[in-house]
Amino acid sequence: MSQVPNLSTDQLSRIKPLGARIRGQRGAFTLLEVLIATGVTLLMMVSLTQIFRVIGESMKQGRAAVELNNRLRNVTYRLRTDLDNCTVTPNPPSNHQQSVGYMQVYDGMMTDFSYAQAGIANSIGDLSRFGDLDDVLMFTARAGDVWFTGKVPLFVLLKTTPVDGGVLDNTQMVTIAAQHAEIAVFAEPVVSADAGNETLNTTPLITSPGTNYRPLDETLTLTNKLPAQYRLYYRTLLIRPDLNLPSGILPNSLPGAPKAWFLAQPTTLVSTLLPSPACDMMLPYQQCDLSIRRTTLSSAGSPTSFVTANSLADLANPAARFAHYQFVVPGTASTYSMPLLALTPYVAGLPRLNTSDTLSYESRFLHPAYTLIGERTGEDVIADNVLAFDVKVFDPAVSLLGLIGKDGVEGVPGSDISLGAAGSDDLVLSPNDPGYGTAMMNPGAKPIGTGEYVDLCWGLKTRLATRDASGGLALPAGAATWTPFSGLSAANFAAGQWFTDGLFKSGQVLNGSAGITANIFLQPSYDTWTTAFESDGVSQAEASGFRGVVVNPPSYLESWRATVLDAGTDGIDNNAIDPANNSGIDEAAELETSAPFPYSLRGLRIQVRMEDPAARQVKQMSVEREFVSEG
Repeated sequence: MSQVPNLSTDQLSRIKPLGARIRGQRGAFTLLEVLIATGVTLLMMVSLTQIFRVIGESMKQGRAAVELNNRLRNVTYRLRTDLDNCTVTPNPPSNHQQSVGYMQVYDGMMTDFSYAQAGIANSIGDLSRFGDLDDVLMFTARAGDVWFTGKVPLFVLLKTTPVDGGVLDNTQMVTIAAQHAEIAVFAEPVVSADAGNETLNTTPLITSPGTNYRPLDETLTLTNKLPAQYRLYYRTLLIRPDLNLPSGILPNSLPGAPKAWFLAQPTTLVSTLLPSPACDMMLPYQQCDLSIRRTTLSSAGSPTSFVTANSLADLANPAARFAHYQFVVPGTASTYSMPLLALTPYVAGLPRLNTSDTLSYESRFLHPAYTLIGERTGEDVIADNVLAFDVKVFDPAVSLLGLIGKDGVEGVPGSDISLGAAGSDDLVLSPNDPGYGTAMMNPGAKPIGTGEYVDLCWGLKTRLATRDASGGLALPAGAATWTPFSGLSAANFAAGQWFTDGLFKSGQVLNGSAGITANIFLQPSYDTWTTAFESDGVSQAEASGFRGVVVNPPSYLESWRATVLDAGTDGIDNNAIDPANNSGIDEAAELETSAPFPYSLRGLRIQVRMEDPAARQVKQMSVEREFVSEG
């Protein structure tokens, strides 16, 4: 047995445990340990920062999506509500003796793929997000539980002469209400920063509507300076004929007097004389939210264009509607066009048919003179950052074309399901697709169904990108193109005149004697029209040298019309001398005019697309309205 050393008490007190001796030898962390701890801490901070950044971005995107969704819902809800209360059934022509109002859909030359086909550099971004933006929807509506409201000067409500200033001042705006209203919805480009205007004020656009918009390329280095941003406008114009004086016009000062607001006359804005007569009604529309029209009366021995508040019955006539006017036909002295929309000049880069004509078939917007400016700037804006406002009509006869996919088999391989079936790689194309025009001339394309919401005059739009070697428009054999809303007629196309008789007889198409190459204008609109033209004692007919109805032609294409007014309602067989077109008394050939698309409208679809530029989000919603009508 080993013996324990005999240690003294002092020696024992100096003996320490091993762990204590080791700890006593280290007074701090080593540099490596500090660096490792610091690195781990930094990594944790970076991770937390990244986590919070992702969470924050997700919350930002979610909030942006909710806000964008809410803005779209506000627009579509208002459209749907007012369309549900539309006063007229779209089955033209409407009887002018009934107070039913109207519906009009103007469809410009833009399509949902116009921007994508504009040929602009990719550095600007994906242009396919832009859609159809030059459509205009106009109609009359009846209010529900809450009446429509708007502003008018006090002197209009009091039916007295305007007095500006002093204790008797009656020019201030007051709010009134009405059960019925005329509604106009349309998109406009945003004013350019180069015009020194970052507000909603559209004055620079009004004075120079073809150039002062904000372009896609802010450096203005591109050939195609397409507008980069749009706003959606929603004008609600109260129908209050009870505000007229016994003379049938609204109260007003004489021309040249202060506050002579309610006169239709040439207008100067920022030293620029606006186009006349297209913008003659700008000032009255700036000063009130009433549905109004021009009325010419004698004043001080000379004719003066005063302003009259419309009734529902008045609005059946296109001449009485918002932003409509008539102008002297080029090459004539006193021959007028039928009522047309006041549109802007051509916007460079957008679709056009004939670049050699000053008034060709091209994309235009409603003239910004009919938007609110000055103190009322922005009151008529319902949405910003709009990418599409596309109004389509239902065409029951349009063909849906199917093309076999890459697998070379119709439908799904191994099944009996036909071409275009769900789950197959087949293509199904409608006029809303850019390849539809090419598919129409493809022998392998087969019709697999009919009926689709389409642009008005879709036949022309789908052909613009499908030209033959000579630059003309090639068309396939068969009846695929001649549908109610294609705008094209087989007989007229063969004669080099393209469009349907309805478009010509409504005056929405006017061609010169040289045919399509001498076109003057095209404004394809679905319009509920009116029978008033057939009993108004005014000659609406086609003039020699023109194709398309005008007012008071100097010489008549059909000579018998020179001595007969309103031949379609006089109970006489006026065109008996023309047996080729005669089928009896007061038949369609004797009518002076026609609705541009004389068919009942089964349905309407409005697509609204908006963008949140900061969040880079795009969302679209649609409003559909079905109509039940006779005919």
